[in-house]
Amino acid sequence: LEQHLSITMCFQSPNPSLTFCVKTHDHLYYMVAPSPKAMRIWMDVIVTGAEGYTQFLN
Repeated sequence: LEQHLSITMCFQSPNPSLTFCVKTHDHLYYMVAPSPKAMRIWMDVIVTGAEGYTQFLN
């Protein structure tokens, strides 16, 4: 992931409550989780990974 990471809720989806966007410097990814619990886990993992990558570069 790039250093510039943004996670937002996306409402143009068949299941907007379980959809979120991961925006990197180059791409926008739409993620649809199978459950609210899975969505929270996915978001935590993505943010933790991006933070770890940023710390690794420094």
